[in-house]
Amino acid sequence: MGDPPTTPSGERPIAAFDLDHTILHMLAANHVPAEAKELSEDVVTFEVNDVEYAISVRVGTTALFEALRKKGVDIAVVTCNLMGDEILTALGERCDVFEDVPVHVIESREKGAKCLKTLGLKRSKVVIFDDSLNAWVPEDQEFVFEALRYDVQALAGFLNEDTDEGDAKVDTELGYLTSIRESLLSFFDVAKIDFDDDAASDAGSEQPPRRSASFSLEQSPAQRDLKRALSAEDPGGAKKAKIPSLSDTNVTLNKPVAVGQDSS
Repeated sequence: MGDPPTTPSGERPIAAFDLDHTILHMLAANHVPAEAKELSEDVVTFEVNDVEYAISVRVGTTALFEALRKKGVDIAVVTCNLMGDEILTALGERCDVFEDVPVHVIESREKGAKCLKTLGLKRSKVVIFDDSLNAWVPEDQEFVFEALRYDVQALAGFLNEDTDEGDAKVDTELGYLTSIRESLLSFFDVAKIDFDDDAASDAGSEQPPRRSASFSLEQSPAQRDLKRALSAEDPGGAKKAKIPSLSDTNVTLNKPVAVGQDSS
């Protein structure tokens, strides 16, 4: 890794990641489906108290972490998995991009148990990547990019169905993080100043305090297509859905909806 940014950490943007069903799926090793390596970028194993566990790492996770670090964005993990520290240690041994990532383990499973302020993670620009919106306190929910749920066992089932619908759901998952990465990264770009803006041109006038940047709750066309692709109400939707490129930095990063399953 390169030298860390010199900006004080409290002023740098931050991305807070959930673990299970967001960027990975951890199971007892003997419960991992044989197809897991086809459905993840890697399967990493570790032991705790003589029990072996396996982590299916979501395709695109390493590249996303690398891109965020390169952009000078701090990364933290906020998880209800009590083995969060052991998971990051195992991932760090696989790839140094996961080394030294602070892990905040939340023991409560109550709604709203996760809180940026309580964890000391409140910044002027923050993104939370989590498959569960309600895991966060209401005042932090506007910063949540609600990830499509990642379940390697369910994906293995789709793969074994050998149907067009199942294959399309697998294809959507394998391209998911890549499809949203550029828009997520563009959220952390330095905002351009519009000198035609009345507020900007009115030098010396008192301006209202700025809030932390957050996402629009209105779904983008890309996310509507992703939702339709996975919708049980539209069995052919996955084949019909065409996911547009999100590389245009003018595309607003919007919050997708986890479809079909409740988050844990």
